[in-house]
Amino acid sequence: MNNTLTKRPPLWTKNFILVFFSNLLLFFSFYMLIPVLPFYLTDNLGTNNSVAGIVLSLYTISALLIRPFSGFLVDMFARKPLYLICYGFFCVIFAGYVVAVTLTLFIILRILHGFAFGISTVSGSTMAVDIMTSERRGEGIGYFGMAANIAMAIGPVAGLWIQKNHSFDILFLAAFFSSLIGFLTIVLIKPAEKTHPVPPKKQAISLDRFILIRALPCVAMLLMAGIGYGAMLNYVGLYTETTPFSSNAGIFFILISVGIVLARILSAKMLNKGKIVVMIYAGSIILIISFLLFAFCKNAIMLYTIAFMLGIGFGYLTPAFQTMLINLAEHNQRGTANATYFTFWDFGIGFGTAIGGIIIEKLKFQWLYGISAGFLVLGFIYFIFISASYFEKNKLR
Repeated sequence: MNNTLTKRPPLWTKNFILVFFSNLLLFFSFYMLIPVLPFYLTDNLGTNNSVAGIVLSLYTISALLIRPFSGFLVDMFARKPLYLICYGFFCVIFAGYVVAVTLTLFIILRILHGFAFGISTVSGSTMAVDIMTSERRGEGIGYFGMAANIAMAIGPVAGLWIQKNHSFDILFLAAFFSSLIGFLTIVLIKPAEKTHPVPPKKQAISLDRFILIRALPCVAMLLMAGIGYGAMLNYVGLYTETTPFSSNAGIFFILISVGIVLARILSAKMLNKGKIVVMIYAGSIILIISFLLFAFCKNAIMLYTIAFMLGIGFGYLTPAFQTMLINLAEHNQRGTANATYFTFWDFGIGFGTAIGGIIIEKLKFQWLYGISAGFLVLGFIYFIFISASYFEKNKLR
């Protein structure tokens, strides 16, 4: 047994640590703005909640639109130069928010920011998959995704603190400098040899180069989970401001992140053993229960318990889906598999963000989370009867 363990290839190499931190700082700068932007739009730019929801969803929608093309670009060209260019563009736009004093300028920058985010996340995650050894890929995907979860724990807290004690301009500049450090870590990464591009003449251009067609029967539950995530993530700051009981959005973000990180650690080796479907079952059930409880939340203790449960659910479900799609892809389609994963995840988040603003404007927050639970139930039923058996029959590894 000990000999077997010592022969396991290392996961936390210098390159993996660097790509982990580049991802951490990308998401840290992203999450710094998430709970604060609804206040910026309503207080500084004079929008109502419905318009704010639509404007906020444009970031995710633009990321969604670029995802299929980013998968093709990542599979066609070298990962590192593409990652550097898009990450650099992502950094600069934060500074642009300082001069975006009108709603029109803000909308333009959010759309461009979504494009940069969409390509950066696909190229970064594909670089990480290339750096991992195949024996530890499921484990590696789980740990790599923890970067975004750690960022979720500290980013919103930092953003809310800056908003309350300084100004929005200081917040935007703080996000700029933190993402700039992430950009510098990419420079130090030595990409795996397999990330070198395949000559274009050897690449057949087809729809399957943009979206992993063979994975489509498996993405419905991922889409529904994204709807719930978007509805929860973008409006929990407003929610805590309107509850009849005293609550804190910063604590909510910390607890959901702790849950996600814990679940990723617990599920990493399970994914290596091929227990992908089991992890999705577990995560789905926990999310459904959590959103149902959210719809009837009565006090701060219940709210914080729900946050932790949501973290566990998303922590089980998201790395399992990403591993599932990569296991359905050929080796030269890893970028496309990652792009497909992010496409449906982002589509769900964008839809949840857009309808979230409308629902809380017309109804109440309780309706938003109850409807989210309904979407999850529909996705789970589809996964049980269609996706699970399809994956077991068609997986490549």
